[in-house]
Amino acid sequence: MNRFAKIGIVIAAVLLMTLIVADTVKPTLKFDFFAMNTFVSGEVKGKKLNETYKEIENTINTLDKMILSRTAEDSFIYNLNKNGEAIADTELFEYFTKLSEVCQKSGGAFDYTLGRVSDLWNFGGTPSIPDGAKLTEALSHSGYEKIILSDGNITLTDKNAVVDFGASGKGIALDEVRDYLDTADVTRAVISVGGSVLLYGDDDFTVGIKNPFGNSGYAAKLTIKECCVSTSGSYEQSFESGGKKYHHILNPETGYPAESGVVSATVISDSGLLSDALSTACFVLGIDKGFDLAEEFGAQVIFITEDGSIHLKENADINITPDSGDFTVVKH
Repeated sequence: MNRFAKIGIVIAAVLLMTLIVADTVKPTLKFDFFAMNTFVSGEVKGKKLNETYKEIENTINTLDKMILSRTAEDSFIYNLNKNGEAIADTELFEYFTKLSEVCQKSGGAFDYTLGRVSDLWNFGGTPSIPDGAKLTEALSHSGYEKIILSDGNITLTDKNAVVDFGASGKGIALDEVRDYLDTADVTRAVISVGGSVLLYGDDDFTVGIKNPFGNSGYAAKLTIKECCVSTSGSYEQSFESGGKKYHHILNPETGYPAESGVVSATVISDSGLLSDALSTACFVLGIDKGFDLAEEFGAQVIFITEDGSIHLKENADINITPDSGDFTVVKH
């Protein structure tokens, strides 16, 4: 999946976060900037907020330029793809290990070696249906099994494979920001990196899940505690050709947009990386297998289908309210 997989064209395409509990003691700072090829926005409460904002911005930009970017020549991923091998520090190696676990347990529905395939679709530019022969060739160089992880060493057994963290990088950024916030004098924060959101603090938060059938509005609102939330939706980037719609969430098995019967999958997890990666995997897998996968990682998933049904597990620890009569909650 390409590096734009989780971004919208405008901020309206990002999950809406609304704070419910006002804090009149600590000052509040709101900010937004562009990084990781997406919009980043936030609201933090506490002390030394200008310093906090600068550190959040620096954390995300450094993560992108030095680790995750496929195009920045100093980045880890760029050099891994170029050289076919690299040595990772402990934290980065853990990211690779966890992503490989998601790949394996999802049966390949999530795969972070799809760079060559997503490049052919070019959803970040002018998208089009790839030539069949080129797509087949790109798929032959994809597959998470082509990555070997051993004692900090990361090796691509296929030198033509292309690692791409587009479907997990925004979540990783949330984890890095949260690690910083744990050291800062911040009582509450909402940080959005593309379609992945960090909710930080002790009180309740209200999160809006975007209406997948319209340019604005929300399908439902959730009331939840501190966590990370990521949504993958077929509405985010798409084009039409021959009367058929093609979206950016690719099935790693076919190389074509996933057809699983859902139009969006929202995952709630303590981990930003998992919320991001699992939202893609669950979208590709569909409702039944997606529920099983999320549960295996201790996460919760909410699906929206074409008929406006909002699907979640009966035992989900989520207070959810449809935002209009167009949507109906179905519990499994």
